[in-house]
Amino acid sequence: MGRIAFIAGICLSAAALVQAVPFSPKLHKNTALVLIDIQNDFITGSLNNARAPVILPKVYQLLDDHEWPFIVASQDWHPIGHVSFASAHAGKQPLDTVNITFLDTPTKMEQQTVYADHCVPGTWGAGIEEGVQTRLYYLEGYRTPVNYIKKAQDHSVDSYSAFADNQYHRFTTLNSELTLHRVDTILVTGLITNACVRGTCIDGIKLGYEVILIEDATETLSDEIKASTIEELEGWGVQVMNLTQWESTNPTRLQRRALKEL
Repeated sequence: MGRIAFIAGICLSAAALVQAVPFSPKLHKNTALVLIDIQNDFITGSLNNARAPVILPKVYQLLDDHEWPFIVASQDWHPIGHVSFASAHAGKQPLDTVNITFLDTPTKMEQQTVYADHCVPGTWGAGIEEGVQTRLYYLEGYRTPVNYIKKAQDHSVDSYSAFADNQYHRFTTLNSELTLHRVDTILVTGLITNACVRGTCIDGIKLGYEVILIEDATETLSDEIKASTIEELEGWGVQVMNLTQWESTNPTRLQRRALKEL
């Protein structure tokens, strides 16, 4: 009887421990938060954009007020001499274009826009914006898996999408990581709307995910470019809404209970 009582005591203690860890009413099951290239160079650095800082309070809100089973933070991670750098092409200036060959098909060409050098590993510009990075450090050290996707590391091909390079020559680990965490919906934010955000959203649709773009947590160079890109993404099947709209359609468990009681 003593042994049975001892085992029963262990079971009761374990049950009490489980009950002491409450179910989180804010956990968005099967939905990953995807932060695209919220890096210093795209905000105040070499490719600075005066409109970019506007998204930060919304991104902070998503990190502060919600719990996620998985968070993705992508970063451009360009080696010196990258194909997207104007400095790598004699006589070219930022925003010029060059023709480059496909890595797998030398007879096939694509047009590449070139920019000022940006997001070189080891530089301040490649780092994630301080407020976002501080929150990610806290979350990944506490309760949330965070996967940092370093993209466009190949000298010879650019990568807008966090899933793959522009030629689909190489894929990142993102799709397999989302599958591992049983994610079927991605909530996309970040910079810039018509480039890396666009590429990630389209590839997400191609791979079968439900893709939601939070339009006030993404920015680009002008209202016109943003509106045109959003129209295109909606044509692909991307759901576009602002953060207030998304939060209203994704109430927490406690909010749903309160609504039922009204």
